[in-house]
Amino acid sequence: MNKILKLSAIALLASSTSLMAQSKSFEGASLGIGLSIIGAEISGSSTSGDSPADTSKGTIGKITEIASLDLSYAAAFSNNGLFGVGIQYTPGKAKVGSGSLTDTTPGAKDGTTSASVQVKDLYTIYAMPTYAVSKDSAVFAKIGYSQASVTATSTGTATITTQPGDLKGWGYAVGSKTMLTGNTYLQVEASYTDYDTLRATLSNANVVSADPKVLQATVSVGYKF
Repeated sequence: MNKILKLSAIALLASSTSLMAQSKSFEGASLGIGLSIIGAEISGSSTSGDSPADTSKGTIGKITEIASLDLSYAAAFSNNGLFGVGIQYTPGKAKVGSGSLTDTTPGAKDGTTSASVQVKDLYTIYAMPTYAVSKDSAVFAKIGYSQASVTATSTGTATITTQPGDLKGWGYAVGSKTMLTGNTYLQVEASYTDYDTLRATLSNANVVSADPKVLQATVSVGYKF
């Protein structure tokens, strides 16, 4: 009987150690390089400066590829659970949308204006709860706050006199992380970000607003320190 109890205790200890090793495999600091395919939808409207005001609406869709850097840190709090925080940074510029607006109001303000929107230095600060399925595989969720500088340019009968300001919004993601070796990993994730409304003023007194929403699929390779 004593032998059975001893064997049971040894087996339980070995199992507990093995389970703890699952979360420990993903603990620590990580640095990854990712490539994303981004689908951006920008629903916009323009209100003229006339009285009564005219309003026109439209939607722009765009798909683009972009690279990013991701620095994170995760700490284990149970056999399978971890909690991580991180920052994802996209260097350089990316054009997220362009379009044209025709002002059909009778009078001097008639004409067509073309505009494009470019974002620069996009970064996201996020929290990432993670569940280790095995010592080499984990799934995670993310919630993050994103911000970027925005520049709008225009050509045609009107120019932009007031820039829309920074792009800001909250996003959510789900994904998986697979350890390829003791330190290298492959990570895939899908995310959705809903940004705050952007507004810009044109020289013809038109006010243009846009509501950007972004779907993103990212594949990253990285190193866990």
